[in-house]
Amino acid sequence: MKAFGIATRAISKGNFLHHKLQYRLIDAKICKIKYTMQENIAKFCNICETVCKTMLKEERQTLILEKLATDKKINFTDLSKFLNVSYDSIRRDIIELEDKGLLKKVHGGAVINSYLPYVSDAKKGLTSSDEINILFKKALTLFENHQTIIMDGGTTNFFMAQQLPKMLEATIVTNSPALAMVLNDHPSLEVILLGGSYFKRYQITLGSEVYHQLDHINADYYFIGINGIDPNEGLSIRNYEESLIKQKMMRSAKKTVCCVIEEKLHLQEAYKICDFSAVDYLITNLSPMDEALNGFQGKGVEII
Repeated sequence: MKAFGIATRAISKGNFLHHKLQYRLIDAKICKIKYTMQENIAKFCNICETVCKTMLKEERQTLILEKLATDKKINFTDLSKFLNVSYDSIRRDIIELEDKGLLKKVHGGAVINSYLPYVSDAKKGLTSSDEINILFKKALTLFENHQTIIMDGGTTNFFMAQQLPKMLEATIVTNSPALAMVLNDHPSLEVILLGGSYFKRYQITLGSEVYHQLDHINADYYFIGINGIDPNEGLSIRNYEESLIKQKMMRSAKKTVCCVIEEKLHLQEAYKICDFSAVDYLITNLSPMDEALNGFQGKGVEII
């Protein structure tokens, strides 16, 4: 019996060791499977990231237009996250799509290419950003009754025009039908809309007719809209004919005011309008002593 008990314990111990070894083998296999799954998931994520980054520009721009058709308004930051590309890539896409007449670039984003929704949204107070509000408050110090002011097309001037005091008595000269329409709610303002060839892409009038009509204008201020401004390269824009009209508008006013948000500083576009020193006022959403404006100091331009 004693021998039988010893044999039984030996068999039990052997079975235990056998099962323990099997469990260890199973654990090893499970760990290997987990590692393989994690490795495959990592590879899959890398593939997805690569696909997103290598998305063709045409495909990316198609998605931007589809999102715009749904949302009516889009911003660069959301698009950057949505498409997993840089803010600058989205900005370049928006500029290209605007140049094709497929949308309208606004500050920090884009809207559908029609000025009628602008006017509708302006009445609801949904359009201007904090940056534009800062620009307007600074620029408002230049407005007085009985002035003649030229305001060309562009979103900055549009948003500023809608905030002009209702009882301001002045004459606004513009080549932007959208800007003229938003001033309908200002009973004391006289509006002169310069006629000419209507440029649908930017929703402004251009051409020789606009140029000749400016011969009869002697304005106090010209609020110039631009795409880029650099202390060394000057003011620039993306359309050649529009650059010529802006030069003429400068000659038709005693002083030129350039209102820009920070993202346009130190940018240079295809067509130069004038040297930076040719403008009288630079108004930004920054403090005049901000380091981003260091290069603009000391050039005879008042920075507000």
